Amino acid sequence: MWVVVFLLFAQNAWAGNFPGEQPVYGRDQGRTTLLFYVAAGNGAGKVEYICTADAGTASSSARWQISRLTYDSSDRVSEIEWAGSTDNFTNICDNRASLTFN
Repeated sequence: MWVVVFLLFAQNAWAGNFPGEQPVYGRDQGRTTLLFYVAAGNGAGKVEYICTADAGTASSSARWQISRLTYDSSDRVSEIEWAGSTDNFTNICDNRASLTFN
């Protein structure tokens, strides 16, 4: 009588990564992020622009992703909006105040 034994070995896999993958962080991608604040009174109307692009991109180039944070009177973020209603890298950082945000 023959007895056949199969042994299965599971490869270790960590949550969030497939075997052989490494996590990628913004600094590894070579991005530049610029923050701009427009202050107003007690927080109501305060605006923060966040402009992100590849490292070395001129602020006058149409290669920026721009978001806008608007604050309420309690100095809390009340809205987060994207320039041109998109998170694409197609905006000009220098024009942030005149862009349409949705």
